[in-house]
Amino acid sequence: MGGFCLPSVLLILFTIRVSSAYSCNLQMLCPFGWESWGGSCYKLLKGRLNWHEGRLKCRELGGEMVAPSSPEENNYIVNKTTDRLWINCNDLEIEGQWDCTPADNGGYMNWNPPSEPNGRTRENCAELVPSWSGKWNDDPCSKIVHVICKGEEVKLKQWRLLASCLIGHTLREIQTSNVHACATECHYDPRCRSFNVHHFGSGERICQLNSRTRYEADRTQFVKSKKPFTCIYGER
Repeated sequence: MGGFCLPSVLLILFTIRVSSAYSCNLQMLCPFGWESWGGSCYKLLKGRLNWHEGRLKCRELGGEMVAPSSPEENNYIVNKTTDRLWINCNDLEIEGQWDCTPADNGGYMNWNPPSEPNGRTRENCAELVPSWSGKWNDDPCSKIVHVICKGEEVKLKQWRLLASCLIGHTLREIQTSNVHACATECHYDPRCRSFNVHHFGSGERICQLNSRTRYEADRTQFVKSKKPFTCIYGER
């Protein structure tokens, strides 16, 4: 379903009431713990993983293991850690044919010349090596190194916002700064189908991520706010 913003007058009132300024058209955010750069979101995972574990963990978080698509992005990643880290490139299916995901990688590769990749069938996954100025190396996929996930920034205009709340289907609750931040958390949680933002008189705002939308729940569970903007419901 296409999203739209609340009418402009109501949006201005809501912005004043919750002391949070955001734009329905332009502002983009990353979820808590992720960093924004170049129109995308990045997260350095704690600990070390093998290549398959790293790719799976990034997908569980709503993103993908990063595969640099330009020298600029490669340099950005080099500055995030001094340790080697996996990138989302492999030749597991056809030896010597390196496949990088996502598809917008654009064919960019940054192998360490002149020898890499050189592991043949023993080394089928690619890593970025900061000590080699960010050049790439092929290694066995079972090796344990760091992982950076990449995801898209979220535009609020993708969401339909209503002055109501869905009750009885909360996955988790977190404190939030505004509606846009809650929408971003929902977007990155694969289980989330909709969200509520509760605004309390003290200025506190709680984001509830829901496992269902209003169409998938009992109609009695979708409740209008008693006062304007005390609860905002969002769905795509």
